[in-house]
Amino acid sequence: MKSTWWRGVAALLFLLLPVLHAQEVKNERGLAFAAVPSLSYSSGEGWEYGGKLFFYQFGNGESRPYRWHLLLNGARSTEEKQDYYAFVDLPNLWGEGSRLDLRVEYKDFGLDEFYGIGNLPSYRKELTDPDQPGFLDEKFYSYKHRWSAGYLNTQWPLRGGRLRLLAGAAALRTSLSTYPLPNQLAQSPQPGMAGGWSNYARIGLVWDSRDQEAAPTSGCWSDLLIEKSAAILGSDYDFARITATDRRYISLLPGLVYAQRLLVEHMPGHPPFYEMAVISGSYQRIEGLGSGRSIRGIPRLLFVGPTKLLTNFELRLRLLDMRILRQELTFYGHLFADGGKVLLKGEKASLSRYHWSQGAGLHVQWKKELIGALDVGRSQYNDMAVYLTFGNLF
Repeated sequence: MKSTWWRGVAALLFLLLPVLHAQEVKNERGLAFAAVPSLSYSSGEGWEYGGKLFFYQFGNGESRPYRWHLLLNGARSTEEKQDYYAFVDLPNLWGEGSRLDLRVEYKDFGLDEFYGIGNLPSYRKELTDPDQPGFLDEKFYSYKHRWSAGYLNTQWPLRGGRLRLLAGAAALRTSLSTYPLPNQLAQSPQPGMAGGWSNYARIGLVWDSRDQEAAPTSGCWSDLLIEKSAAILGSDYDFARITATDRRYISLLPGLVYAQRLLVEHMPGHPPFYEMAVISGSYQRIEGLGSGRSIRGIPRLLFVGPTKLLTNFELRLRLLDMRILRQELTFYGHLFADGGKVLLKGEKASLSRYHWSQGAGLHVQWKKELIGALDVGRSQYNDMAVYLTFGNLF
């Protein structure tokens, strides 16, 4: 554990070096720019390397969180992953509390995971370990998965701006194939094996009373979203996705914040299996259950189903403020407990066989908006999983 922490801290500092040399913007005015190597790590995905370009336009400093933000990403990983995307965020575009964001992406998971459908998949780690007597193939739980997509979201303020109406649409095209036998997905084919389009339209409500977006210390951020994918939208699949998420931030003591996320998602209709491995959100979609963005310490996408329950609890402690190369940095430590489960159609809702993980982490904040994070989690399925990413979990 100790050596892993030191490797992670060293990588986090290396990741931040270009940020420290970025253009200085006093009092968060004007254009802030950072070119950052995309040196990240996630257990199950390996090392990701590439680059990110962050642009923040703060204008005269009065606009919050900024006038606009542009993120360009290009990365590959040691597990054959390719990830390219551009993200534009325009808050207050047509009035206080309004928002427009656009994301276009291409992802190729040369090794995406499939363990089965349901809350208790037949996961046997020894089947992919060449040193174990039960070894079958290192790619037994993998399949080839890639997609291209475009997402557009708009938000309009209601009741003074804290409550917002969200509307958006997306176009996604997926292609996949299995590796030669022995292979879990080839042995148990699932709906969606043909890939294709899963376009959708969405509408929802967002309540946001956070004091700041990147590292809030008070308030809440909650949303209720309804998405529909159907032939009239050019989709090859007919299903819906209903997602309710509640995030809370409470200051317990000066510098100590309790944060939590509670999420429920249900997908009626006939979704392809790979869409059941996605969780929707008003800001972006994440993968789950099991990964650095949902349940840290549990193998990526271990639990897949049409109904998902997810809980995250964190204690975040402000450790240190320091100035390096004319840049203000704030260091935080955090402890966390993550949990979740999935339900199949017809299963009775209960909290039995809820899967938990726990761990600790460190994150570094630059100019209030950019955060590099290191998390180390463990569970009954994994003695230690390490994640080096950008941004707080929620």
